[in-house]
Amino acid sequence: MRYVKKALLLLFCFVLTFVTVAPTMTQAATTIQDVPTTNSKYAAISWAINNDLMSTNAANNFLPDGQVAERDVVTMFSKLDKNYALSYNESVAYNFYSEFFLPLEGTFVATNRTKTITRGHFARIYAAFKGLDLDEPQAVQYLYTNDISTGSTGKKTFADFNPSTKLTRGDLAVFLYRGVQNASFAVQGLKKAASGRDNHKITLPAGFMGSTSEDFEEPKDNDNDFVGPPYVNNALQSIDIENPDLIANGVDKTLITVSLKACNGDPIADDKSYTFRVTSSHGAKIVDASGEAVRNVQSDGSTVSAIVVAPELTKSARDVISFELINNTDPSMKCLVGEKLNANVRYAPKAEMRINFEVYDPKNSSDPDKDPPPFDKAEEKPDVFTENLVDVYGPVPLNPNSDEKTFSIGQQTNVTNAVGAVENKYVQYGGSDPSYPALRYENAQLQFENYDISVFLFEQILQHRIDNSVTKPAKTELMYMINDKGNPIYRIQGIDDAIASQVENINPVGSIIQLMSHMPEEKKLTIEHYDSVMKIYAILSNLSNYDRTVLLKYQGGKLLGQVEAYKKRVEALKESADEAARPNGKDRYTKVMVTLVSPGGDIVTDYQGTVKITFDGVEKTASFVTNTSDYVTGTGNPGTAVAYFDSILYGDSKIEAELVNKVDPRYATILKDITNKTISKQIFTNPYFSENTCSLASEVAYVVDYSASMRAVDPTNYRGTKTNELIKQINAKNSIVIKTNTKAQVLREGDTETVLKHSLFKDQKDSGATDIFTGVKLALTKFSADQKTSKSIVIVSDGKTSKSSLNESIAAAKKQGVKVYTVSMGKKSQINEKVLKQLAEDTGGTYFHVTSNMQLHKAYQVIIDSILCKKVYPSCINGGDLFDTSTVTIRKGNITMNARIPSDCPGVERVVVRYSSVSGDIQFDLTKRSDNVFMLTKTVQVMQDFKINTEVEFLAYDKDNNLLSSKKVKVSN
Repeated sequence: MRYVKKALLLLFCFVLTFVTVAPTMTQAATTIQDVPTTNSKYAAISWAINNDLMSTNAANNFLPDGQVAERDVVTMFSKLDKNYALSYNESVAYNFYSEFFLPLEGTFVATNRTKTITRGHFARIYAAFKGLDLDEPQAVQYLYTNDISTGSTGKKTFADFNPSTKLTRGDLAVFLYRGVQNASFAVQGLKKAASGRDNHKITLPAGFMGSTSEDFEEPKDNDNDFVGPPYVNNALQSIDIENPDLIANGVDKTLITVSLKACNGDPIADDKSYTFRVTSSHGAKIVDASGEAVRNVQSDGSTVSAIVVAPELTKSARDVISFELINNTDPSMKCLVGEKLNANVRYAPKAEMRINFEVYDPKNSSDPDKDPPPFDKAEEKPDVFTENLVDVYGPVPLNPNSDEKTFSIGQQTNVTNAVGAVENKYVQYGGSDPSYPALRYENAQLQFENYDISVFLFEQILQHRIDNSVTKPAKTELMYMINDKGNPIYRIQGIDDAIASQVENINPVGSIIQLMSHMPEEKKLTIEHYDSVMKIYAILSNLSNYDRTVLLKYQGGKLLGQVEAYKKRVEALKESADEAARPNGKDRYTKVMVTLVSPGGDIVTDYQGTVKITFDGVEKTASFVTNTSDYVTGTGNPGTAVAYFDSILYGDSKIEAELVNKVDPRYATILKDITNKTISKQIFTNPYFSENTCSLASEVAYVVDYSASMRAVDPTNYRGTKTNELIKQINAKNSIVIKTNTKAQVLREGDTETVLKHSLFKDQKDSGATDIFTGVKLALTKFSADQKTSKSIVIVSDGKTSKSSLNESIAAAKKQGVKVYTVSMGKKSQINEKVLKQLAEDTGGTYFHVTSNMQLHKAYQVIIDSILCKKVYPSCINGGDLFDTSTVTIRKGNITMNARIPSDCPGVERVVVRYSSVSGDIQFDLTKRSDNVFMLTKTVQVMQDFKINTEVEFLAYDKDNNLLSSKKVKVSN
């Protein structure tokens, strides 16, 4: 009897499987009253009812226009999924699919399961189910190409799919019916949370996102460039777009900032943070300040911001960037749930002349300044592999006589064949199958254990293991993964047993020992080993005190001294190589590099011609023939024009470039937009601090704000770079380095040498809300009881903080004799200046407000002198931009010019505004209303000869008519 039951069960499973994968065309057992048989959706609806995916109500009505909740989609997927063998319970299904990272809202927030979903959201879920991480436009195109959808009119554009409308029961029946008809329905899923990493795999047809015209509408005022339903306008204050028109080159980017209030119009506390999903209707990448792709961003109090990177396009396009509140449990923000706040951005392909620079000055103790390389190198991923172990076949590289770094790797994996069926087979890239060529690894992320290593070490370890392999053909293993940027990681694993046993199986120490075993002896080191030694030294620098003790025990500490000696050796070699590479007779210089880029983002590498480069009043002509590739960093490109200038301008300056002589006729049309034009770039070279005039035994805590709003005021993380230099310059007996946002965290503490061995701020991310007092309170617990040391706290923040702990923090600091120096960054209108001023002044410190990198440098210079010399210096350091306010406004036939100078910056005697006119520049003196305010009003008729709709310039002078500051502004209506 048991066997009979088993046979019946198997038969039932076979029948169920057959029904699942082969939708029938039979009519529903019950007549569907509201869907006639002539309806185009009838076959799909009938199939869905027969297979118990959907049902009719008591009146036998299907309700095809009824909306679908997310949990309905999940349950239906589970019933059709060949890989799903659990009960059809909602929670069980959500738990099962959570391991596949489907973009479901209800995975971790149960209340989201009952919410209806849009057609666009369904497209993303379906694509992820099939193994593709896509944003909505690419997911919709995926449905089109796989015959899951034909659009509402057959045009098969993004708009034709109606992605923002709610998914209906009839829609869902059709999509699932076609999905089961066309291919095996089995979940493949994603390896990590969805963020659009596979967008590049789907090509959007011309006109898919709308008009293909390269002509744009005139940009609208940012105040009108957002959309919100009427009932959220109490919450939505504004959306500010730094630059609504971007070059479609994959590099150009803009910052979008949304300002909010609670739904009842009340302000949002600065220590509150909410999570928003940010999406692009055109598949643009949303990134954080470090350039890593993100899907969700956090607000900082009342503001939430995101950085949008333009896609590479050959046609112009309009994009909608949407912010949507998710995972919300705060009733005061309920009106924003399910609503999208939209900003419009436009992309246009344009020819470019990219200007980059480097500075070399041996007197400057900080790292040489240079633009970050604009071109990220990456390697192709083994797309059919899963993130798991792979076999590596020798030798490495495949052809030692070639410059190409390629290797052969294999894995047992699932592959979709020509007829769409999935088969499990062994695939070897670089094997006999020409469909899977050998892969490059030089620009992949290479690791040993959890530590980044050089190409040299990667090759040495792999070849050593292959040489000792007992298999035929010889092979070894490594772990293949994908990093957050979507690039491959190849990680070699396993410390040799002999080494692990000697160092108590401590991973970082064992890694150092094993990596050093693959290095040549010290006298045989060359410049090619520089990267390898520095990677090993990076592991050493980040050892904990316990790990360092273990390393000291190994061979009597001999290896520790060896790593230090290797570092000194390769640094000397690099210094010699750098000196040899410098132009003759140039002990210090500014190096300017100019690269041509065709519309769409492709680098021009074979341009035959020259460019005139102007810097610091000097003109030089350079040819586009130089390969600026660097043996250490791998930066630069063939076809770059390079010029060296003897001068270095620390702070803000400008470089200009212009194509000269006859334009290369092959590129005359492609580069027409930059021909006969002077392209300029404002640059900033990091100044160094002046030599200390005083010395004092001191303890200093550095509290640095890394809340989400800092993304807008300091996108390059200059505060981190400059604070590192500040720590070195003050050279305190005890340095306490603290990162703060919603909470505070001690990054490092100790003497200067110990603290600066670590990266500190380099890898910090802007996230969360602002509460600088958590950092102040933590800092106050870290000072010693030594009465002989001076004690100070330096705070750098955008000043978006509450005052709830102000009095408590001031009292605690005064009790311990701690002076607090506060530096605010950004627009004064968004800074709680009163709190920062009081915190500084009541503790004997000084408050500074800065709006540029140069001003931050100047503020830190004053703080150095204040701490080490125990003097009070004025806080006015705004030489670069002296104006709190500088506006020119046209209203009701009048033009009003207004300037306001900070109260802590006396000495401004005169402010003028300069205009361009048909007969030359004309300027007007503003009337001095007080020590800080200058104003003047003129009628439009008086100004009719002037170009009042272009930029005008404000200039501030002292009593001796010396120019103190200038600033250009645009006229507003």
